[in-house]
Amino acid sequence: MSKELSYYRLYLKKYLVDTDDPRKDVDGFIDSRSGLAEREYEERRRDGLTVDQAQERAIAVLMEGVE
Repeated sequence: MSKELSYYRLYLKKYLVDTDDPRKDVDGFIDSRSGLAEREYEERRRDGLTVDQAQERAIAVLMEGVE
């Protein structure tokens, strides 16, 4: 996974920086969460959800336990 091109990685990183979360510099945490979100998106699209529906589910997975 390219860190520079991962939408979910960038989304989470921005959230963590904006909220001054101490995990903002923990690449393992960010990579793990963004990987889960990417897989969720892909699985939901294969299940037939729309792009928006799959995106909503992926963001929920990404932010689970973070907010």
